[in-house]
Amino acid sequence: MGENKNNTGQDKGISQIQAHEKRGWPGIAFIWIGTMICIPMLMVGGIFAETLTVPSILGVTVAGFAVCCLLMVLGGIVGSDLGLNSSMTSTRAFGMTGANFTMALVVFIAEAGWFAVQTATCAVAFNTLLEMSGVTFPFWASCTLWGAVMCITAVYGVRWMTILNYVAVPLLLILCVYGAVHSINEAGWSAISDTVTSNTMAIPAAISTVIGLFALGATCNSDYTRYCKSRGDVVKATVLGVLPAATIMIMVGAIMALGTGNYDVTAMFAGLGLPVVSMLVLVLATWTTNTGNAYMSGLAACKMFSVKDRYRPAVTMVVGVLGIIMAVMGLADVLNTYISIIGAVVPPIMGIIIADYWVICRGKAENWKPVRGINWIGIIAWICGGGFALIETLGILTVFSPALDGVVIAFAAYVVFYRLLGNTALAGKGEMTIEEATASAR
Repeated sequence: MGENKNNTGQDKGISQIQAHEKRGWPGIAFIWIGTMICIPMLMVGGIFAETLTVPSILGVTVAGFAVCCLLMVLGGIVGSDLGLNSSMTSTRAFGMTGANFTMALVVFIAEAGWFAVQTATCAVAFNTLLEMSGVTFPFWASCTLWGAVMCITAVYGVRWMTILNYVAVPLLLILCVYGAVHSINEAGWSAISDTVTSNTMAIPAAISTVIGLFALGATCNSDYTRYCKSRGDVVKATVLGVLPAATIMIMVGAIMALGTGNYDVTAMFAGLGLPVVSMLVLVLATWTTNTGNAYMSGLAACKMFSVKDRYRPAVTMVVGVLGIIMAVMGLADVLNTYISIIGAVVPPIMGIIIADYWVICRGKAENWKPVRGINWIGIIAWICGGGFALIETLGILTVFSPALDGVVIAFAAYVVFYRLLGNTALAGKGEMTIEEATASAR
């Protein structure tokens, strides 16, 4: 492994992270905490509040994110062991060329889409709060303003994102807990807990919603864990960064929805009687999450177009501009459909990467090498897992959870097909070194 020091102080794109560039796990955990404290989490809490009892909401949230954490740890260790981002860790399972239109393309489109969704949500909240003061602000201008602010942090990479979350996360947690306590004090816990007495949403469907909500972020854990010093650090950064904050946020969203009688996030906070605080919560919550969306999408674009490391900030800025345009066009209006599709097609990719590293390569970095061309075995396994998950999502067939079922099927399909076809031309055009695979970035 060559040194290839990153002298600019900026994050690398597709190049390998070296030992001297590794960082402590708390910073990465704080990035994930900041990602969890977001508007979609509160929105899902509000959705659950209409269809599930309070104990059930807690149960499905913990179960769903426990599954996400397990997959994140297994996938994140791949990134830590190899020092590569999520798109690059797929270059064996899908091949160097195949990874461009599977992992990289899907992550690029999906993360840019999430950036658009959250930018629009922030813009609507900002405009709503301004209207309370009699001020009218154009939606497109609000999207442009907040999209640019959130993208700039992503341009400067993990170090700046860590600083943002160190500052914002404690404040956001305090404000969100205040919202929950205020709602309980106003409505009373008995009234909140007795609003829904039976589940009208199936538990497997609810768990699938949780997994689907975070499927994309879970798949991209290596984008951050490539900086972890050890496998233990990956576990700590992932579990402590995701599970507690995610559970708190969905429960806060549910409690506030039940306590205020409003299931719209902006209306929830406006109902607290603290418009300035409400704006701070909504803006910061979106900011801490959207930096990750732009950052991950930018890394995926770097892989797709073999962009040199020094141009990663510029690519991230371009992604931000595309996200702002999509926000203005109204992508947020189809959020539920978007989550369902992402929840079906993205998780199976992670199942294939995990199968390739932990089963085929036996969890050893020395056994892993990128593959030239296209590994059709990975493509076929993805079609199997993603296709089955889509069928479940469309309601044609139901086993348990589309997101989780897709991962299991893709995992099993890859292992079986690789055992049968691993020595054929379907497995790609031969192995290459990591140095060869990342040479274009230097």
